[in-house]
Amino acid sequence: MKFCSQECKSRWHYRKGGRLKGLKLKTIGALERNYSILERLLEEGVSSIDIPDLSRMGYNFDCITSYHKVRNHNEYRCYDIKYYMSESRVFKLQRCLGQGRP
Repeated sequence: MKFCSQECKSRWHYRKGGRLKGLKLKTIGALERNYSILERLLEEGVSSIDIPDLSRMGYNFDCITSYHKVRNHNEYRCYDIKYYMSESRVFKLQRCLGQGRP
């Protein structure tokens, strides 16, 4: 027997699942925040921005939905918005055609 009682077993599983659910909610929240920041920049007509400026706006560079190496650049996506990133700048910020946000 791994647990001293059924109550102990239930408590352990509840706590374990609660941490995972909290992590999922934080990640989804960060993705939503990133998406709204990028969407606002697109609405303002911004296609290039310095990384420190984007970071000050609250963008979390650890939360993206996909990453691809394209020739000499790294392509990042947050749902249907893609951008390329150099050491100091985010550029070619644009919405991907034919792809929508889930």
